[in-house]
Amino acid sequence: MIIYFLELYHYSLLFMAKKSFDSSITSQIMGGLFTLFYLCIGFVPNWGAVDKIAPQWLIMSLINFLASIYVLIYFKKFKTTISILLTNVTVLFYFMFFVWAAISYFYAINPTEALVNIPRHANTLFMMCYLFLFLYKTAYAKVLTVWSISIILGIEVYSVLNQALEMFQATGNIDSGQLKGITANRNITAFSIVVKIPFLLMLIENIKKKSLKVFVFILCSLSIFSISIIASRASFIAVGLVSLGYIALQTFNHFYLKKKSLQKIVYIIAPVFFSLFFNQFIFSNSNSSADVISRAATIKVDGTDNSINQRLRYYEDVLSQINKSPLIGVGIGNWKIKSIDYDKNDINGYIVPYHAHSDFIQIGAELGIFGFFIYIGIFISSVILALKLIMSKNFPEKEKEYIFMLLIALGVYFIDANLNFPIARPQVLFTLTLILALISISYSKNNIKPHLKAKKFGIGFPIIGILIFIPSISVTNTTYESLKSQMLILQDFNSNKYNLPLNQIETFIPPIPNITVTTIPMDAIKARYYFHYKNYDKALALAEEAKKANPYLGYPEILKSQIYLEKGELEKAWAEAKIAFEHLPKNQLHANQFINLSIQLEKREAIKKAYHLISLNYDQNIWKNYLIAVSQLFPFGEEPFVSQAAQAIELFPDNQEIRKLHLIISLGNKRINEATNFSKEGLNFFNSRDYSRAAIAFEKAFSANPMDYAHYENAATSNYLSGNLEKALKQIDVVVNDLNPLDGKCEYIKALIYIRMGDNLAACPLLEKSRDSGYSQASSTFDQYCK
Repeated sequence: MIIYFLELYHYSLLFMAKKSFDSSITSQIMGGLFTLFYLCIGFVPNWGAVDKIAPQWLIMSLINFLASIYVLIYFKKFKTTISILLTNVTVLFYFMFFVWAAISYFYAINPTEALVNIPRHANTLFMMCYLFLFLYKTAYAKVLTVWSISIILGIEVYSVLNQALEMFQATGNIDSGQLKGITANRNITAFSIVVKIPFLLMLIENIKKKSLKVFVFILCSLSIFSISIIASRASFIAVGLVSLGYIALQTFNHFYLKKKSLQKIVYIIAPVFFSLFFNQFIFSNSNSSADVISRAATIKVDGTDNSINQRLRYYEDVLSQINKSPLIGVGIGNWKIKSIDYDKNDINGYIVPYHAHSDFIQIGAELGIFGFFIYIGIFISSVILALKLIMSKNFPEKEKEYIFMLLIALGVYFIDANLNFPIARPQVLFTLTLILALISISYSKNNIKPHLKAKKFGIGFPIIGILIFIPSISVTNTTYESLKSQMLILQDFNSNKYNLPLNQIETFIPPIPNITVTTIPMDAIKARYYFHYKNYDKALALAEEAKKANPYLGYPEILKSQIYLEKGELEKAWAEAKIAFEHLPKNQLHANQFINLSIQLEKREAIKKAYHLISLNYDQNIWKNYLIAVSQLFPFGEEPFVSQAAQAIELFPDNQEIRKLHLIISLGNKRINEATNFSKEGLNFFNSRDYSRAAIAFEKAFSANPMDYAHYENAATSNYLSGNLEKALKQIDVVVNDLNPLDGKCEYIKALIYIRMGDNLAACPLLEKSRDSGYSQASSTFDQYCK
């Protein structure tokens, strides 16, 4: 690390010695410091919040606010650069996107959630603008950014490898899903590393000192090795893009520009091969999730990959929303709420689809087609500017390579944005805005058209920034305080506890945002505590208000149902439970409350209609409760209930309670009890060796309950012992052919009947099957008659 900073200082001095400045050295140093501040946002910890993005957005707001004040104070130094900035097409697209996102506040499903997200987009926009302003006249901009990003990359890689080593030392294995580095999850970490590799390759090329070049080369190898053990499959695609892009660049330089640069390919090929070799050397013979080959092999497009299927389902939901509301969408930041309505049949508990796993189409769902095209225009315009520079005859070849590497890095972000949700992560957004700013700076400096003169309204830019970031700091700080309080209230919610005293409820939970990170309305959280402390009227009022914040989750409704049930108002409790169940039919709390109240109130039609939602479930308890309702509310033997009970057995063949309910729904309790009594009578006769009368009793048992194979087996055994072999054979065939429990007993009984008939040839295959099924008595009998 010390070597890095010394070398950075060395190169900075060289650049400063060679370049002429349009502004003072102090101004350039301040610009560099602001850039470093932005760069270090990713290191801000969670500071007690549920998610570290809350304090990171707050810190970004503070940096942007200070940057706005700084630019306003020294406006004369930035006057010309601001006018250049405001004519840049990428910046204009970003401003249009921000304005359109801000307008969505007025039509959003949850305007408060839009208010939480609007400052985030303002922060990202102004971060890009200030990076443009600070780096535009900074002589050592390239050196600063390349070295700084490489240093940050080194810290990230160290964090991942250190975590991996600690895991390996503790357990002898590595859980790739827990390799989060300095971020919140492995996907963010993986792409945060990959997107920086193009900068690292630029650094390797330009370092003259061999020892330092080797050091950076090793860092590149360790970066790709870190990605291999993190095992984020989408990042493998990104590494492939970086590799192919860099190889294509050096191949072009070698054969077309005659630069003899083909040997530079080793800078990427060697790290990739090293990573694969080292990864397989360590993990190929283990069951570790860090095995890159095994992990890559799990990528399937045949419908069996749950992760891919989930993403495809999310994409389909988003496209459905865009088709349904193409002009305005649901409001910025509101897809996490609307997605519940689309994905309700696949949601377990309250784990909702917070993101569409594609930023672009999610923006389309939130802001409509116009918002989608504006947002994608940010990227397309930047690519066009970069391509114009690359195609320009007047642009230096070395600079073209630099722009091409920035395009590769932008391509990595594009992959991430189409498979994950980097738009929500400040750490990744810094790299994006830096790439956009650097491309825009290069284009503005080398544009053949003369720069426009400073506009008088240019001073409005930092003023607008100050006006935006004063409320932005307030919103992001309140959001941060809220996410700190959610550490307690979500722990209480998940563990069904109430550690928050009644007198702290209103002050402990801030008003913004009005939903938790899991989209549960804050008013519903408050209502939960008031309900616990027996303040029913206050709890009901808050639960009703909570519906406005999230009308799709159903938690306010289930809370109201519980309150009404506590008050003895069953009809109201049932009505609210029905709404909650229809919102989230796979939620056990919702389904069971609705079913239990339907049983109490004898809501036969409601239960009958509920089947189409129950059938979407693969939850044993919900199916069991539904079958209990059917068994209590409808006469036995009715269709479609008998078929539904049979379907439940197919879904849960080992669930004995569901099997019993199937019998009750098919036959009724009276016949089942009769069969039980006849069976007991038969056992008494059997134990007294009165096999003829035992057979008659068992036959009455299976007449009453033809679905219990044991009655047939007992009747067949009794007839076998009494010498009535033909009848015994017919009875056991019912078990073998129709009711077979696959335990081998029925085959054994049939084999004994054949042996008594003198047909050992027919008996032996049955004995063999019985033995293989685990029926212990079959083995000795097989040895006696079949060997």
